[in-house]
Amino acid sequence: MTNTKPALITDEFWSESKQQHLHVQLVGFWAADEWNLKQCPLVNNGSEAPYTKTLRFSCTSQALNLELKYTFWQKFTKGEWRTSCNWPLDTYLKLLVSWLNHIAPTGRSLLEESLEKRELSLRSYLAERRILYEKPHTKRDRYQQIQTYASTDCRIRLMRGLYRQLQEIYDEREEYEKDIWDLRKLPVSLNGAESYYRLNFTRLCPSWLKSAAKQFLRYCLPFSAPSTCTDKVKMLVSFSAFFNSHYPDLQPAEIDRALIRHYLSMLAEKGFSEHTRINYIATLREFLELCAHTGWLDVTAKRLIFDDDFPKRKQPQPRFIPESVMQQLNKHIEALPPQITRMTLILQECGMRVGELCTLSVNCLTQDAAGDWFLHYYRHKVKKAHSIPIAREVVAVIQEQQQAVRVQWGSQETLLFPRSPGQPFKKDTFIKELNRLAYEKEIKDATGKVYYFQSHQFRHTVGTRMINNGVPQHIVQRYLGHATPEMTGRYAYLFNQTMKEEYARFRGKTVDVTGRIIEPSGEVDSQEAQ
Repeated sequence: MTNTKPALITDEFWSESKQQHLHVQLVGFWAADEWNLKQCPLVNNGSEAPYTKTLRFSCTSQALNLELKYTFWQKFTKGEWRTSCNWPLDTYLKLLVSWLNHIAPTGRSLLEESLEKRELSLRSYLAERRILYEKPHTKRDRYQQIQTYASTDCRIRLMRGLYRQLQEIYDEREEYEKDIWDLRKLPVSLNGAESYYRLNFTRLCPSWLKSAAKQFLRYCLPFSAPSTCTDKVKMLVSFSAFFNSHYPDLQPAEIDRALIRHYLSMLAEKGFSEHTRINYIATLREFLELCAHTGWLDVTAKRLIFDDDFPKRKQPQPRFIPESVMQQLNKHIEALPPQITRMTLILQECGMRVGELCTLSVNCLTQDAAGDWFLHYYRHKVKKAHSIPIAREVVAVIQEQQQAVRVQWGSQETLLFPRSPGQPFKKDTFIKELNRLAYEKEIKDATGKVYYFQSHQFRHTVGTRMINNGVPQHIVQRYLGHATPEMTGRYAYLFNQTMKEEYARFRGKTVDVTGRIIEPSGEVDSQEAQ
């Protein structure tokens, strides 16, 4: 006798009533089984060229068809996909539909099976038809060396993304209760130029450690950048892996100095840099001491990590871009896409962070009564507006970009550097383009190696140039928006040429301890003068 009992839904938050609610939300264009994206309601102001093909949802299971349409609709309306996308989305959808019709012609949900089983099924389906594409791909590292990485078939990645999105849709718990937080749903200030908008706690165990980590990150979010919070989770995952490997049965109250010393020795053995180890140790100390203070965990209130446990911090090395490299960059700058060219020219002069540049308002310029120009932008790191004077050459570059935005995106666009309407340019894309140019045009440093650009180097370059051109350090601090003089001091690197010129200025003159030149009235060979 055949067992006709339906398969269990593996996701605990799925229900038929929730699924029907998806159906109610799909109306008009999005409710149809065929989407001609030329007629998409998102393409209503001519700012975005429409995708030229039609998406067809033809699953024999109406439930699966509904889930596919809903997740696609969400991707488009949230701006994660563009209607002008240049990848074969129609072909990918056709294959996913064919696979679902093959394995689940009467399926109730994509979540009927675990994600692991779904991925294995789709990979087998593609392999049997000899259309599985998972060849290793190459990428250049920070040393401009080619590194080889394993790859996942793009259609499997698409299915994985849709599966996880459905899990989020069906999971109606408060965001803080979930194991993956979507920061876009929380009262957090996000920089759209960043790629950090999820905190993933799934790798943290045991459960008491995961629960305390969530409390800790909820505490950190209001005053820490999302990227910093992502790093904190990663560092706690490191401690979690160590804890479960060496002390799986230990309780929070049993965490002692001996365990901490064991963990610190493990960090040292991993070969991390001093800076990285300092961050790992500082995060763990902050976490444990807050747990003791707030009661998130029953851990000892005694300090377990001492100041002497931190490795000695080395003198920070200058991070400015050498002038020879900057000259090569500017020689080939026209080979960059026009928008990247303008971004680079602005960065070279203004010293802002790349994330701040990417989110500049299209109306970022003002002019005072004397006719001088100022650039206004928002500093996401400290959550404050900032204004700096700028040269007319930079003003011309910004005005050229303003005109380009109006032509391509229309007068309603609010960003100076959009990647799509209302969506800021990604800083990772910016730096990727610069390093592609460095490799193709053989932009090299003094040692003959192809140079690898990092976004924050432009900020250090502006600060270092100002210091070497005699701008007082407190003015540099104000211009760059540093909170303390010590932070600006990290930019105060003097070139040999600068020191030589200063030496020539003062040679043969008497200078007091403040640097003031003293004109001698008679003999200077005295103890007081010396």
